[in-house]
Amino acid sequence: MNIPNQTRRNTLILTSIILVLAWGVIYLFLTYQLDSSINRQFRSVADSAQRLFEIDLEHSKKGLNTELTNMVSHHELSKALKDGDYEGIKSIALPFYTKLKYEYPALNILTFRSPEGITLFRAHKPEYFGDMLNEKRTLIVDTNSFHRSFNGFEVGKFEMTYRITKPIFHNNVYVGNVELGLSPEGFLRDLNSIFKAEIGIAIEKSLLDIMLDKDAFAIDEKYLLIGKSKDLKTHLKRKQEAKNELYKIDMNIELKNHLSQTLGRLVVGFDMSEIAKKDAEFVNHLFLMIVVIMLILGGVHHFGFSEMLKYFSKQVFTDHLTDLLNRHALNDALFSKHSKVLILSNIKEFSLINELYGVDVGNEVLVQVAKSFKEFGDEHGFDAYRISSDEFVLLKKEDDFKEENYFKIIEKLQSKIGSLKMQIDGADESINIEIYCGMAFDHEHSLEDAQMALKKAKKEFLTYMLYSKKVDTKEHSGHVMKVKRSIKYALEHKNVIPFFQPITNRDKEIIKYEALVRIVEFEGGAKKILFPSDFLAISMNSGLYIKIAKEMLEQSLSFFLDRDEKVSINFLPNDFFNSSIMDALMEHIQKFDSPQRIVIEITENEGVENFQRLAKVVKKLKSMGVLIAIDDFGSGYANYAHIMEIKPDYIKIDGSLIQNILTDNDSKILVQSIVRFAKDLNITTVAEFVESEEIFELLKEYGVDEFQGYYFGRPTDLIS
Repeated sequence: MNIPNQTRRNTLILTSIILVLAWGVIYLFLTYQLDSSINRQFRSVADSAQRLFEIDLEHSKKGLNTELTNMVSHHELSKALKDGDYEGIKSIALPFYTKLKYEYPALNILTFRSPEGITLFRAHKPEYFGDMLNEKRTLIVDTNSFHRSFNGFEVGKFEMTYRITKPIFHNNVYVGNVELGLSPEGFLRDLNSIFKAEIGIAIEKSLLDIMLDKDAFAIDEKYLLIGKSKDLKTHLKRKQEAKNELYKIDMNIELKNHLSQTLGRLVVGFDMSEIAKKDAEFVNHLFLMIVVIMLILGGVHHFGFSEMLKYFSKQVFTDHLTDLLNRHALNDALFSKHSKVLILSNIKEFSLINELYGVDVGNEVLVQVAKSFKEFGDEHGFDAYRISSDEFVLLKKEDDFKEENYFKIIEKLQSKIGSLKMQIDGADESINIEIYCGMAFDHEHSLEDAQMALKKAKKEFLTYMLYSKKVDTKEHSGHVMKVKRSIKYALEHKNVIPFFQPITNRDKEIIKYEALVRIVEFEGGAKKILFPSDFLAISMNSGLYIKIAKEMLEQSLSFFLDRDEKVSINFLPNDFFNSSIMDALMEHIQKFDSPQRIVIEITENEGVENFQRLAKVVKKLKSMGVLIAIDDFGSGYANYAHIMEIKPDYIKIDGSLIQNILTDNDSKILVQSIVRFAKDLNITTVAEFVESEEIFELLKEYGVDEFQGYYFGRPTDLIS
């Protein structure tokens, strides 16, 4: 089938697209997770470095504060500082500096100054002294001003260091101060050994003027990297050039002075390349494993779907009883643009076989016929289908169609099917199978065309027929659909109305009206009347007749409820068996003070399957006072025995007898016979189609009681 193959192909394409998209999404997700993992690891290392730096700094600060306090408590040191005794200060400070340097390798500054800011002694550089304090050295300036101890980071001439100051008093008189400095490089070496990171110091650009060494690398608009961190400078430069995105920089560790002002930041650089490489290898292996698993699952899914599609295709496109292709498969085949020959076959009187022998035998007949169709199709290049109960189709691609050849093929097919002898279990007889055939070639609606040809063949008692315009019933079907729409519209808009034709006595006095159904419609603004011959048969076949009948009862009986004349309503025999129509009739009968003004005319144009049931309903109506008339007497099935049993109040003589009564002697004899018969049974006679004075006078002479026809009046809309 085209649809299953197309579905399989489309599903494979869709599955492939979904797999590719899924792989892309998974790869992007894993890449995102990889980047997130690298950032998390970097953040963890950076946070750990910050905590270790703060802990190391705090520990060093406490220890040095204690040592410094012990040192400045020496009386000889304060006296030497008061006297400006270089050698005296040196003798005390230098051993102290040497001892602390051993305990604190990061210690690189120990300076003594006078209250005026003059350097009296540098333990780390004894040869340099006598210089004045730079006013930008706020930590020393504040120590001189407030005579108290301070600590914090400060930028000096050579580097940024962590400074601790102590005021020195001699006999309670301020005589100067001591400054101790720790180089951050000591802390940095510890961090480097633990975290294997590149660490440096960044200061604000405005502080570069204090330093003698102006060599610095601009990190951004605010900070400069100072010191000898060549590797860090290299990485920062490459990062600025976007050449190494895996090198991470952290500058969250603030370096604050004694006033808690941020002078710079600790720069921690981590090369995450190795970590990223290992993580990338893991991600690639994981992605490859996912791809392999998805490919396996996709293959299993596709194979399973193909098998499932094959199974459901068989369920959808195969007739379960005969294993032939079914109507869905035929529709699929007809969808292609190739020229085709279609032969539609129908088993003669198959419903009778089911009724006589049962469904099981009927099914066996279908199976055997299907087998013969399949064999015949394989032999002559046709595909065989069973499209409904007993309808089979042979379909074949054909570019060169010749009627004579295919007529011979149909005759061979009918001969093959006709040779089947179905033996019935438990009976001596066998079933002979015959088929009708309809054929169509290269039409847009081949099946519908073949059905019309088959229908025409049955109607004309032929065994097969080829579709042509002569057998095309589409125009008639279109007319039927148009009339159905007109009926439905008329019912919805109260355009189903009764026209009333007068019925007179022998003195030409109107004593009764017959209600005749009409449909009013408007085309282009013009009023048009539809007669029963235009729509009644179609309404019966489309389930609309009952609504029309009830509408006629409602309007006619309501209109004559308060009038003196009788009203005559037409009923088909089957109307008496319809509960909806009879309920409406009974409801209106009860509204009449005199039900004798209601006449029910039973039309005689069709037989009655259950006459006894009809007679019983009529008897009930008569008991209620309703009058009964037999319409069109002399034209249909009714016999005198039925008349005697129903005992109608009126017999309406068929109009075809009245129309020809002046010239046809047989009509005269029949009319006179009916009149005599009626009078003997005390039944009133009514003559229809009285169209002239001459006919009226002749009928009066024969003894007819009442008259109806154009001579007395045409059907008219009395209600409007």
